[in-house]
Amino acid sequence: MPPIRPLTDHRIHTGQRTRAVPGDFVLYWIQTTMRSRENPALNFAAERADELGLPLVVYQGLRPDYPWASDRLHTFILESVADMAADFADRGIPYGFHLERRKRAHGEPRPDSPLEQLAGRAALVVTDYFPTFIVPRQTRRLRERIDAPVVAVDSCTIVPMAYISRAHPTARGFRTEAVAALPHFLHPVGNVEPRTRQAFEFPFESAIPSRGPVPAPSLAASCDIDHTVGPSPAIRGGPRAAAARLAAFLETRLARYAEDRGDPNHPEAVSGLSPYLHFGNVSPQEVLLRVRDVAAPAQYERFQDELLVWRELAHNFCHHDPGHRTLAAAPEWARKELDDHADDPRPALYSLEELERGETGSALWNAAQRAYVREGTMPNYLRMLWGKAILHWSADAGTALRTMEHLNNKYSLDGRDPNSYAGFHWILGKFDRPFYRRPVFGTVRYMSLTAAQKKFDVQAWLASEAKREASAGLTAPAAGVPAGGRARGKGRGAPTPPR
Repeated sequence: MPPIRPLTDHRIHTGQRTRAVPGDFVLYWIQTTMRSRENPALNFAAERADELGLPLVVYQGLRPDYPWASDRLHTFILESVADMAADFADRGIPYGFHLERRKRAHGEPRPDSPLEQLAGRAALVVTDYFPTFIVPRQTRRLRERIDAPVVAVDSCTIVPMAYISRAHPTARGFRTEAVAALPHFLHPVGNVEPRTRQAFEFPFESAIPSRGPVPAPSLAASCDIDHTVGPSPAIRGGPRAAAARLAAFLETRLARYAEDRGDPNHPEAVSGLSPYLHFGNVSPQEVLLRVRDVAAPAQYERFQDELLVWRELAHNFCHHDPGHRTLAAAPEWARKELDDHADDPRPALYSLEELERGETGSALWNAAQRAYVREGTMPNYLRMLWGKAILHWSADAGTALRTMEHLNNKYSLDGRDPNSYAGFHWILGKFDRPFYRRPVFGTVRYMSLTAAQKKFDVQAWLASEAKREASAGLTAPAAGVPAGGRARGKGRGAPTPPR
């Protein structure tokens, strides 16, 4: 078998083996890039299949035992699968989706998975490169268990993560390098159609038909997952929903983006694309190119800064720092400041359960948290306030980090990804500079819930949230313990969020 083409593209991540082995097909294993078009990993797999004279086979699986598995996440994924199944059928590319409904009991033997059965017959396996959550571990595990090479392709950034060779401590430095590289990488991804085609029989029955309606919520309800976190009532998953959301943004929302995106009272001014970018339902190249085609220069510059600089700075951080889930990823100066102030009295110290239910002394924080629980999204400015308040109300920075991770990853549709972990660490001082010294924070940037009124009309937002809760049949609970009413020191015996 010929070797895989020399890997000059920074999107390509290989393991120890790069030479294809004798096999029946090239397998593309979808993990995070849930779209059948404008997909660099799929294109790479199709090109390698043509070079080897083999057909292309696509596989995706969904298990019930991934962290924070819930009806919300399962439903979004299943809606994405339905779109892909139909499109792959139209393109004549075999696509098999395996839904595992039941968790295995502790110690129960696990037979070879459908993935391993297919990968064992493949000449080459191509998958998605993603630096967070369970993806690196899953990719590494498959490499250890099969003979064929497993190549991971970065399909989630415009400028490939590996192109920028070091982690940037600030957005300013990253912006300079990323913007300079943009002309080399900002172009339509296109679609490679495999030349070798043949019928394929998967070793399992797909839970998703290639045609017809798919009852995604009921399928999710049949799985052994967390049913207390329901599907988002406002956000449907899948490439088709992503395309509709992008079209609406370009037609009606983009004009207000630069001016109003930071105001939670103007949800019509944001793109709403974050969940779709997270699940790979839409290509970031396509998004930026289409915005560039229609936006005024100031609008485009602002959007480019958010999509290219801040989003991809997060990917740069997680790619270069495998310890991004830990406090060690925070800058040394910030860790020292937070440690020096670890014994400062907190204005209040809330348990994880109180925070999860939105039972604090801040009506603003409580409403933001309840919206998170209800819908799976939170306006960006409120998410920053939300995280800073958790730091203020936690026994120490490590507990705050674990609390943010748990609440965000459990409820947010765009959680568990580089942007989440970069956001947590921004709360702890990363990508930032020292400010005036304050209790608890030291010189780490402080944000005040009470001062939020200077940024936007808090009462108007609370009123609109109350209406949304009422329309959903919910009654907002009264605020919990008044701010400062349970002031404590370091918080001995405070509950610790799940790791």
